[in-house]
Amino acid sequence: MAVVTVSVLLLAATALGVALWSAVRVKILQQRLSNQEMTVLSLRGALSALCASEITVDQQQAEMAQRLQMLAGQQEQMLLRDPDQGPYQHAIRLAVRGASREQLMETCGLTRGEADLLLFINQTPEDSGLS
Repeated sequence: MAVVTVSVLLLAATALGVALWSAVRVKILQQRLSNQEMTVLSLRGALSALCASEITVDQQQAEMAQRLQMLAGQQEQMLLRDPDQGPYQHAIRLAVRGASREQLMETCGLTRGEADLLLFINQTPEDSGLS
């Protein structure tokens, strides 16, 4: 009977030890889970901030592209106003690049005859059929 009592007490002590070990292990796992949840929340916040920054950068990039277009247009206008680089010099550059009569007339304010003359003077031998 004493052996049974000792065996029961050992079994009870073992069960109590396993229960205490399990409780400690559950507490540790709960703490790790809490830490992981905090990390996930922190990462979500960082991701939201990153997305907001990306949207801002995209908007700034679009604004810069518009400003660049505006500056290019202003530069073209300045070239047209410069007496040394006036509309004829600009028209010659456009004609060499292959602009049409209508483009020369519209962009540089040339008459039809002026545009035709510039195109004739600046045509390549391939264009004239003299090659």
